[in-house]
Amino acid sequence: MKKVRFKFGQWLAIAVSLIFLMLGFTNFSKNNLISYQVGVFLLVGIISLFIWIKVSWNDKAALISPRLFKNIAFSMQLICYCFAKISTLALGFIFPIYIQIVNHGSASLAGWIMFPGAIIDALMAAIAGKVLDKKGPRLPILLGIIASLTSLLIMYLSSSLTNLGVVWLYALYYGGYGMCFSSLMTSGLTSLSEENHAQGNAIFNTLQQFSGAVGTALAGTLISISQNNKSMPESITTAVGARWTFIVLIILIISNLILALIFVPKNTNYNK
Repeated sequence: MKKVRFKFGQWLAIAVSLIFLMLGFTNFSKNNLISYQVGVFLLVGIISLFIWIKVSWNDKAALISPRLFKNIAFSMQLICYCFAKISTLALGFIFPIYIQIVNHGSASLAGWIMFPGAIIDALMAAIAGKVLDKKGPRLPILLGIIASLTSLLIMYLSSSLTNLGVVWLYALYYGGYGMCFSSLMTSGLTSLSEENHAQGNAIFNTLQQFSGAVGTALAGTLISISQNNKSMPESITTAVGARWTFIVLIILIISNLILALIFVPKNTNYNK
């Protein structure tokens, strides 16, 4: 039986990096960039990240090898995966606030309005799995990205969003998310050798959590900046902050569409 030594130094560098980067991003909505809650935390996170790369780069038995990121297909699909998660968590943060402050609904109503999107997500993820098995990853990924992008564009172009409009648009976005999200992970992992699948899986799952924190921080920051304008009613400034966020998310999802067209394989014999 082969003994495996736990790489405590590598684990510590990754943990410190992610924790401090998360703290920096999540504090950005309440503090400015040069404050220690943001600037110092981000700096410590970046330094720790470079330490992890330095320590792990030449280690053939690294806890997580940074050399995996040299695989362009893997890295680009990982970016798409992270952008999708950022957008989803940002919308999940915005809409309950929007329903309560802009549309003057209750907290329970906000929860019910979000509920159909979660059902559609699960449904479309199951359908995407079957499509991926038969046609490969490209079709569900592209269809999902286009559906999510369409939803975001309608959100931005709408002068105001009714509660019913939020239900339909969130369901459309989440349906697209369900189609592409797990398919991106599957496709990204298949670009790695089988022996690196465990590390690739760990990278995807770790960055999924990190991306979620970034998405929440992004939406919170933009809405908070808009709400600082006390000369306008809070309902208006909240709606403006939401529209700012929609613009950023549209840019992220358009980037996903471009990256997917270039880097997601066209192989239709995916499982053969």
